[in-house]
Amino acid sequence: MPDPRLAGLGAALAATTTCQGLATLSVFVLPVLAPFALRDLDIDPHLIGWQVALLYCFASAGAGLSGGLLARWGPARLTQAGLLCVGLGCGLIALGGLPGVVAGTALIGAGYGQTNPAAAQVLARLTTPARRNMVFAVKQTGVPLGAAAAGLVLPSLSLLLDWRGAALAVAAMLLAAVLALQPLRAHWDVERDPTAPLRGGSGSAWRELRASPGLIALAVIGALYAAIQLALGAYAVTMLVEEFGWGPVAAGAAASLVQGMGAVARLAWAWLADRWRAGLLVLAVIGIGSAAAAVLLPVSVAWPVPAVLALIAVLGFCAAGWNGVLIAEAARIAPPGRAGAATGGVLSLTFAGVVTGPSVFALVVALAGSYSTAFAVLAVMPLVGAAIALRAQRRYA
Repeated sequence: MPDPRLAGLGAALAATTTCQGLATLSVFVLPVLAPFALRDLDIDPHLIGWQVALLYCFASAGAGLSGGLLARWGPARLTQAGLLCVGLGCGLIALGGLPGVVAGTALIGAGYGQTNPAAAQVLARLTTPARRNMVFAVKQTGVPLGAAAAGLVLPSLSLLLDWRGAALAVAAMLLAAVLALQPLRAHWDVERDPTAPLRGGSGSAWRELRASPGLIALAVIGALYAAIQLALGAYAVTMLVEEFGWGPVAAGAAASLVQGMGAVARLAWAWLADRWRAGLLVLAVIGIGSAAAAVLLPVSVAWPVPAVLALIAVLGFCAAGWNGVLIAEAARIAPPGRAGAATGGVLSLTFAGVVTGPSVFALVVALAGSYSTAFAVLAVMPLVGAAIALRAQRRYA
């Protein structure tokens, strides 16, 4: 007889993956539309990096506050609230000038930080242990799909509607998603407590982490892995152009390869984690692979193009493929009914790695004078993460 928990899993997985993709699309609205928007906004191009950092600072705060919100509202209402914040943020960026960019970035970040904890709460309830990693990995494919959609759709929309129209079109899609989620509330929010204090979310992320040393280990691993993943996404093209002598088109194609490998890797690593029944061990393998590939980058400058592409593909497969397994492990370790709050706690620290990774990388580049050498130096991060995962595997498996 089929497991009754699987009855609503298909719809929940489709809905949470779509929401994750739309939220991720919004993160890239200003970076992708920058060539069209920055002149109108009178913003220097290099300040886009600060906009992304500000966004993930608020994403970290949003994830950390999710515990109390989930308890009172439930995952469906929290997802709706998160997408509403993101949609309003896109509207402010389009219509509010420079102050609108700041306020809109904060709203997008805060809303984005709510999507993963809410999805984890639903999926953990519906997923069987044998499928947990694959289910969470499929949901996490919304991230590269949303990023790819931003690069493919937003420039064309900008040519058709102007950049402001493109941003408003994204806002309209998000508001449509808010309405589309309404029928799911009766099924998703059955465990909510309308009397739960919202202030319970303040600091609850850290309480969740302190309550389980396994969650602390996952949070640190996520921060370390996110740092090198974001550095790779931010600087791969520049490194290939300036140090390897590639043209911008070829370097951009290699960066797309990294994104594509990350999407495939999330599913492949999840399959392995489900097969081994050892997500922490898989996270350790991912960290070792990331470190090994990053260390080889300085010597690969003299390699032929196919060999460099193979190395970049391996680095993308490892450095961008860990997310689904990490979130599935957080849901597994969490106390019963606390998967969303536990995931929020883990991600609140993981997003700190998103903020600091590119900045630390830029500092190492300034000191070493080489992008590839900076990647080799940052290889210590996934290596430390792998050591933590192995230790946690022995203690908490």
